[in-house]
Amino acid sequence: MRVGLPGVRAPLVARRRIWCSGAVAIAAIAAFATLGAHPLTTGERDNHQTVGTLRLLEQVNVLRTALGSWQIFIGPHFADLAATPAKPDPSELAKGAILAQAQSNDALALIASLDAEGLSANARGIKHANTVYTASITKFAPLDNGASQAVIAATVAAETTAFNEMMTETATAETLLRTRADDGLQASSDRLDSSRITFLAANGVVAALALLGAIAFGQRARSRERADRTRAERQAFDATMHDALEMAKTETEAYNVMRQALRETVPALQVEMLVADSSRAHFHQMLDTRAEGDTAARSGCGVVSPADCPATRRSRALFFPTSRALNACPYLKDRASGDLSAACIPINVTGRASAVVHATGPDGTAPARSDTYYLEATSRLAAERIAILRAFEKSEAQARTDPLTGLWNRRSFENRIHELRRDGTEYTFAYGDLDHFKVLNDTHGHEAGDQALRLFARVLRDAIRPADITARYGGEEFVIVLPDCPVETAIRILERLRERLALTLTTGRVPPFTVSFGVASSADADTFDEVVALADQALLTAKKSGRNRTIRAVTVDEPTRIRAL
Repeated sequence: MRVGLPGVRAPLVARRRIWCSGAVAIAAIAAFATLGAHPLTTGERDNHQTVGTLRLLEQVNVLRTALGSWQIFIGPHFADLAATPAKPDPSELAKGAILAQAQSNDALALIASLDAEGLSANARGIKHANTVYTASITKFAPLDNGASQAVIAATVAAETTAFNEMMTETATAETLLRTRADDGLQASSDRLDSSRITFLAANGVVAALALLGAIAFGQRARSRERADRTRAERQAFDATMHDALEMAKTETEAYNVMRQALRETVPALQVEMLVADSSRAHFHQMLDTRAEGDTAARSGCGVVSPADCPATRRSRALFFPTSRALNACPYLKDRASGDLSAACIPINVTGRASAVVHATGPDGTAPARSDTYYLEATSRLAAERIAILRAFEKSEAQARTDPLTGLWNRRSFENRIHELRRDGTEYTFAYGDLDHFKVLNDTHGHEAGDQALRLFARVLRDAIRPADITARYGGEEFVIVLPDCPVETAIRILERLRERLALTLTTGRVPPFTVSFGVASSADADTFDEVVALADQALLTAKKSGRNRTIRAVTVDEPTRIRAL
């Protein structure tokens, strides 16, 4: 049996009380209506008009909120669109479409209401502004096919102008409606004052009814005040959370921000976040709000993968007031920590539900609406930041690595060498070249050549130490830097690498080939270019000496030494 969240019916109950109080007041006043019947009737009509005006004001506020939500959504995309126009994420398109449709529906509803209340001029102004604004929004759709910067800038400017016009028109309507409401209230008050003389006998009843009405309206005003305060608190939280996540440079830092936010906003709940690996076959716990060593806390979720989790499988949040319910999640039942309640919120980190936030609380008590908001808001904002970090990390990796072999490219390699020289770290430099690579390409085709390059890169990574630096220097040329490694040790490492290469090639999947190396030490030169030149000269010697060997560079101190291995 599903249980609704508490407080959902509160606005309906408050409204019913207001109308009931009004009906009783009208009945009582009608019983005493003699000489003052006309003032009371007129006052009642003014009250109805004022209520209608207040409803129009509410519609104006709803529309302005919808406009603000769209602008908050589209704002961060302006810079991205201008910098690197690309096809937007489908989930972002769906979100934008929902927000745009919401503001369009609110605008149409407000226009109809203004026409019904006789405010045709305001209705026409908002209708015209909405038409222009809707047209400016639709112009964003074609930009994913690659528009020029001028077109993008013009589209953004048009949308901003149209948005400002909408805000101006709604502000004008709001000012008019507020004045109209104030005038209506003032007129009602004047007529009620004039009717008091006639209704001396009913003063007690009217006073009581007025008190009840004041209480009802006061309760409604307090409800709105609480709603406004809650909305402001949530907006402040979103802004703070966004700022904190912006400062997170790694996924770990983003999870730490999320953990702190959840501990502060939902302290009564135990929250963990499970994130799927790249294969989406297994979940891994990335955060837990329990304090270290807290053995008394409720046990975590035992779900293994996104395919097993009901929330990620259905792609919607699930709430369970008790784990004893018939339709409770199977992973909540029979836990060692006992019965509990839970909220399971799926998160899109990689474009689909690949993570879940799992919050548990006391049995029989579903998470409060405020707790649910903070769980969802924290999860959504953190997921957006994590997605950005992953995309940035991927683009950085692509920028610094060779796409074919996965080794560092020449530019990144030379930047790392500058860091070594700045730190004063000595190193041995090896310059390698695949032997007869052109013949291999011409004989077996470029695909075989690419396979040879990839295989050599894999053997190279397996043969060196974790601190060593490798890069594809161009074509079939590779370079290796071994920090704090004597030349003799480096040569032994290179010889083992050549042996591993020969052994790997025995499988026959790639045509056989060999590699030659020239080796030089940073101690033998003043600059990196000089070290490269020494190693390159040694490599040429290795080629002339028959290839498939390692040659140590000739130094100034030892002009006649050349070691071939």
